[in-house]
Amino acid sequence: MENKELSRILERKTGAIYIRVSTDKQEELSPDAQKRLLLEYAKDHNIDVPAEFIFQDNGISGRKAKKRPAFQQMIALAKSKEHPIDTIIVWKFSRFARNQEESIVYKSLLKKNDVEVVSISEPLVDGPFGSLIERIIEWMDEYYSIRLSGEVMRGMTENAMRGNYQSDAPIGYLSPGNGQPPVKDPNTVQIPLMIKDMFLSGSTFFQIARKLNDLGYQTKRGNMWDTRGVRYVLENPFYIGKSRWNYTERGRRLKPADEVIYADGNWEALWDEDTYNQIQQRLSTNLRKIRSRDVSSAKHWLSGILICSSCGGTLAYGGAHDHRGFQCWKYSKGQCNESHFISTAPIENLVIDYLEHLLDSGDIAYSVISSSAADSSSRIAELERQLQKLSAKEKRIKAAYLNGIDTLEEYKANKNALSEERELIEKSISELSGALDPQSKDTLDKKMRQNIADLLSVIKDESADYVTKGNMMRNVVDHIVFDRKNTSLDVFLKLVI
Repeated sequence: MENKELSRILERKTGAIYIRVSTDKQEELSPDAQKRLLLEYAKDHNIDVPAEFIFQDNGISGRKAKKRPAFQQMIALAKSKEHPIDTIIVWKFSRFARNQEESIVYKSLLKKNDVEVVSISEPLVDGPFGSLIERIIEWMDEYYSIRLSGEVMRGMTENAMRGNYQSDAPIGYLSPGNGQPPVKDPNTVQIPLMIKDMFLSGSTFFQIARKLNDLGYQTKRGNMWDTRGVRYVLENPFYIGKSRWNYTERGRRLKPADEVIYADGNWEALWDEDTYNQIQQRLSTNLRKIRSRDVSSAKHWLSGILICSSCGGTLAYGGAHDHRGFQCWKYSKGQCNESHFISTAPIENLVIDYLEHLLDSGDIAYSVISSSAADSSSRIAELERQLQKLSAKEKRIKAAYLNGIDTLEEYKANKNALSEERELIEKSISELSGALDPQSKDTLDKKMRQNIADLLSVIKDESADYVTKGNMMRNVVDHIVFDRKNTSLDVFLKLVI
C-alpha cells in the first residue's frame, strides 16, 4: 500500500455532530439543514460520524449547558476512557455554548481528552490569531445571549407581578400548563398539610421527615424527605396563595428582600396568612436556638472510616462537648431508620479491642493494593485502551468498505495494518503482565500484622495528634461497618505494597 493511502487511513477520525435549535426567534438553519451541512463537512474532511454520534437539543436555551441533555451525553461520551470521539462539529460556536465561561471550560475539558471543536461556518486560522478570533466570536454570542436573557427576564417579571406562577408547582399541587393556574393534587395535597400540622404541634424537621418517609411519601422529585425539604414547604408562601419571584440567585443564595416580588396568586390556598405568620415566627425561634448551640466541628481519627450497618451512610463526628460521638448522617436527615450514635470513648475502645484481637487470632482477611506495580498497570491500561480504539478503527474501515468509500484492496490493506498493530500491542501487554511478581502470602501476612501493630501503637499514644492517627488509620483500614444494635464492628483492612 502506498504511503499516501496509509496516511489517509491512519489520519481518519471519528466525529460527533451537535445540533441545537434555540427557543428564541433568531434566524437560523433548520435542524435538517444543519445536519446535512455538518455531515457534508465530515465527509469532505475524512471524518466518520456514526448515526449514534449525532446529538440534538430542540427548543433548549444555550445559556446553561447542564440543562441540555444531548449536549451532556455527548460530553460524557467524548471524555470517556474509550475515547470514541476525535472531533465535535457544530454549525456555529453559539450552538456549542453561548456562555463564554462554560465554552472555555468544556473546550478545555475536551482538549485534555484530545477532542477538538470545529465550527463549519466560522473557520479559524491556526495559531494565536485564530484563538483570538474564537474568543471574539464567543464574546459576541454571549453578549447577544445576555441581551436576550434580559428581555426574557423583564417579561417574566411582569408576568410574576400579575400573580402568575412560572415554575413547576410545589408538592401538593399540579401544573396544568397552557397558562392555567396550579390546582390541588389529590394524591399529594395531604403532605404539606401534614407538615404544617406536625410543625405547629411541636414536631421538629427531623421528626416530620422521618414520619413522611415511614409513610412512603416522596418529594416532588421522587426523593426521600429530609429536614431541608420540610423547611422549604414551611417557608413557601405559595401555600397561602401568594407568588414569590426572583428570591434566589443561581438557585440557592437568597437575594435582598427589596428585590423579591410578591403578588397574590390565582390558585386555591392550603392555609391562611395568619397560619403562615405563626409558622414563620416559630421558624425564627428555632433558628435562634440552633445558632446558639455549642456544636463541635473538631475532627477525629475515625472520621470518614465508620459506616452505618443499616443504610451504608457515613457516621459523622460531632455533638456537644460533654456528649461527642458518631451518628449516621442519613439518620440525622431523617433518611435512615436506625440511630447509630455511639460516644467517642466506647467506639475508640471497640476499634482498639478489635485490632488487638486480630493480632491474637490466626488468619487476617485483607485486600492487597499494589503500588509497586502501578506504573506497569498504568501502561497496561493504556495499551488496553489502544486495543479498544483499534476495534473501533476496524469497524470503521469495514463500514467504509461496505459503504463504497474504500475498495476491497484498500480494505484488505487497512485490515492487515491494523492486525499488525494489534499483535504488537498484545505482545507488549503480555510482557508487562509477566513482569509483575506477586509476593508470597506469608510475606504479605507478616507485613499486615506489623502494620496493625504499628497502628495500635499510634492510636493508643495519647501524645499523638488526630492527624497522625487519622493518616495511620487510613493506611491500614479501608472502612469499618458499625452495628449499633449488636455493638459490633466489621473492619475491612488493606495492605499497600
